[in-house]
Amino acid sequence: MAWLYDLGGQGKSGALGEGGGLSNSTFTDAAGAVSDLFAAEGHRSKAAGDRFEAENYDRAAVLAGQNEQFTETSTAIKQAQLDRENFKMIGGQQADIAGAGFANSGSSLDLMRDSAAQGALTKAVGAQQGLITEAGYKEQQDSFNTMSKAARMAADAEDNAAFGADITGGIKMAASIATLL
Repeated sequence: MAWLYDLGGQGKSGALGEGGGLSNSTFTDAAGAVSDLFAAEGHRSKAAGDRFEAENYDRAAVLAGQNEQFTETSTAIKQAQLDRENFKMIGGQQADIAGAGFANSGSSLDLMRDSAAQGALTKAVGAQQGLITEAGYKEQQDSFNTMSKAARMAADAEDNAAFGADITGGIKMAASIATLL
């Protein structure tokens, strides 16, 4: 079994002129190659996970964009409803004043002006709340898009690390084989 450790006695020498045979460097290089090749697979798995993460962020960004659109539509509907309520209220007041035989003057005009101002204020507050909610969803969408890009960049980095580990694993494997020659 001595020939396993020293092939030099048989007239063979290593590729680098070191005498060939199984040596510590043979095992070290082989172990390093195996380690790097397994690391490459780990990097590929991490890259796949990063891509799944990016896809989830993409879906979340789409939903945030849809929520922004839903809020815009909902706000427009609420604005139309408030307009209708305001017109009903002021129209009802005008009908009450006319039904009581009063003219549209003095305190009746003050009452209708106050009602119109209150209706306009309610409508403005609703519009502002809608814009704030829309802006929140837009910011959320932008954030998810940014996180998606970051996850894809991480996946690309893991792919590069896997490629590098494949190369170093190949070099170490070649070095371990060279010690046998």
